[in-house]
Amino acid sequence: MPPVKIVDPAMLREALRDIAQPVIMHYYTSDVESWYSLAEHQLLEEIASASEYITLQVYAERWDAQREAHVGIARTPAIALYGERDTGIRYYGTPDGYELATFLSTLRAIAAGTPGLRPDTLAHLRQLTQPVHLEVLVSPT
Repeated sequence: MPPVKIVDPAMLREALRDIAQPVIMHYYTSDVESWYSLAEHQLLEEIASASEYITLQVYAERWDAQREAHVGIARTPAIALYGERDTGIRYYGTPDGYELATFLSTLRAIAAGTPGLRPDTLAHLRQLTQPVHLEVLVSPT
């Protein structure tokens, strides 16, 4: 039986059609497969196959504290997103359901090399003198 498509490939291609620069998704997952990790991996494969500019690299090994600290992830599953450089964006969990549109928008912004923020917001952020750790939690309810 062929694998079930998690999302419509035509919808993904349309959502990512304007990407013209490389985006790399580094996917860190457990070395113990589960239904959840298989579904997440499949979704990321489908996203990567929707654009010639998106690449998926999978790291499915035992937790390597030194490597993970170097990359800046605290737990798995995690997706580290890269454009021309490391964006610092780390996505935890599966970018599915309501989060999919936001995740695809993030990929487009990375490819465009723009954060999608207003100029006054960028000016305020440039005034920060110390690193900031920001986590956004999303719940479907």
